[in-house]
Amino acid sequence: EIFYHDNNDMRKGFVIIDDEVEFNEKEKKSDTEEIDSIILAETIDLESLFKSTDIERGKKLSKQCQACHDFSTNLKIKTGPPLWGLVNREVAVIKDYKYSDALAKFNKNWTRSELFLFLENPKEYIPGTKMIYKGLKKESDRVNLISFLESLK
Repeated sequence: EIFYHDNNDMRKGFVIIDDEVEFNEKEKKSDTEEIDSIILAETIDLESLFKSTDIERGKKLSKQCQACHDFSTNLKIKTGPPLWGLVNREVAVIKDYKYSDALAKFNKNWTRSELFLFLENPKEYIPGTKMIYKGLKKESDRVNLISFLESLK
């Protein structure tokens, strides 16, 4: 009793974590997150949001992105990949840019809805992304920025 008694820990027994159960819980969580993002995209009426866009406002918002991203046809790689022709482009396809594993495995296209959800909080939407941007909380700002990105063709 003297050697094994711990007054700080009043629980009996030991916690045993089953790796398989932990893996399944993570898998279920990622599945539910994907379903949640689909439901969120469906509940937000993007079409009506995009009817009243301001491309000039989106261009002004993009100035904060220019430190890391190139918006020209040169497709210059900076800290982040170039954004010319981004809308409807596959994720992580710029050959000379080293994407995070999270983005490389994302396996989707940058549609309006994907960008809308990603730009709200990039690190939460795609955990493991290298992008350190905190996101745009206002829906109108995201819509305007995406409209500007759509104009880059």
